[in-house]
Amino acid sequence: MVGPLMIYSKAAVSKHCFHSDADDFHFSEWLMMDKRALPFMRRATVLLTASLFLFTAMAGCLETLSSDSPPTVTMNVSPSGTVKVGDTVQFSATGSSDPDGDPLSFNWKFGDGDVATGQTASHVYNSQGTFTAELCVTSTDFEICEEREITVAAADAAEPTASIVTYKDSSCLGEDAPTGTFILAWICEEEMDTSDESIDATTTIQLDGSDSSAGDASTYITDYSWDLDTYIDSDGDGVTDNDVDQTGENAEWTNVWPGEYEIKLTITDNQGFTDSVETDVFVNYRGAWAEFTIDSNGTSGPGTVTFEYPVVYQKQHSSQTHSIRYVTIEAVYPQEDDDWAVGSGQNRLDLYAYNGSQSDSDTEEMVNTTHFTDEDMNCGDDDRCTELTLRTTQFRNFNDGDFTMLWTVDLVNEKFTDATVKSFIITLEYK
Repeated sequence: MVGPLMIYSKAAVSKHCFHSDADDFHFSEWLMMDKRALPFMRRATVLLTASLFLFTAMAGCLETLSSDSPPTVTMNVSPSGTVKVGDTVQFSATGSSDPDGDPLSFNWKFGDGDVATGQTASHVYNSQGTFTAELCVTSTDFEICEEREITVAAADAAEPTASIVTYKDSSCLGEDAPTGTFILAWICEEEMDTSDESIDATTTIQLDGSDSSAGDASTYITDYSWDLDTYIDSDGDGVTDNDVDQTGENAEWTNVWPGEYEIKLTITDNQGFTDSVETDVFVNYRGAWAEFTIDSNGTSGPGTVTFEYPVVYQKQHSSQTHSIRYVTIEAVYPQEDDDWAVGSGQNRLDLYAYNGSQSDSDTEEMVNTTHFTDEDMNCGDDDRCTELTLRTTQFRNFNDGDFTMLWTVDLVNEKFTDATVKSFIITLEYK
């Protein structure tokens, strides 16, 4: 039984537990007792006494080991790259936490002799060099520290400049793009098949950082990093706009859905200096169906064709909306249908918009065209146009907070004769 007692003596004791030299001395004496043969009862008494003494002394330590956990430390430094003499560097421990809910204290050492306390701190380095900044987070029973090297260059050191090459597509109908500096792409599906009733089109955005420049002839850019969703913390570090989703001076961003996005390019030069720039990316969509028949109102109810389309509406975001501007839905069909059983018949088709997909049990009707008169829908000598335009405010009122949702529109025929639809168009405009 001496072996098991020795296992518990030192290795299992936390550094937070107190032990006096006297305690260790008496314990050693018991283990190093005279090796003369002892009667069975005397040996049992000595070992039992030693066990009780040891477990009593360790009781507080074992309780600490079983019930307390160390804090998680998050250390952020901005700017993240090289800084200049005289620049203000921001330090943050935001995101640090304790799993047991213990109060935390924060202590900073900046590597040049200066110190600070608090969850956030700022510091100015007054000389060149590489400094080791240290954050120590203390809870009830633990102190966890993390270090970060800070490189400080001369105050007059040259810095790089990041730049994103932007481009804008004309609309699917050849209309000029709006003015401004951003990327605008159109997805044009002009010959949709009647079986394609759910829009799932994507496109590729060309990422071009070739207009970026190094500080001077003695420096050069070593790294191009692209964050393609600055409002999402993809890497889980607590910062949304520092994720590396693509790299390289030129890159392709594939499988981009219709929507509004903000992207960020960060470049780094051979001195360790970084610079960043952001731009908006808008992807619009136009899908067109032509020459299909919608059934008449029959025993199973009105003739109905259902279409689903994706909508981006970000309900809560401090700096950007990332939201749809317009959804325009239009059906064009003949005013009169010559296959009416008793002569010429008047066609009438209506649109019903819903705030969700067909498979979502919470989907509700949002708006319809039933209040329009037949005259309101006439759009020429022979045709009728049934049209809905949905705006941002309508999506705000009905959206349940999801970033991207599938919405539904029904084209409905209440008449008792089939109707031929000349064209059906869904347009999603983010810019």
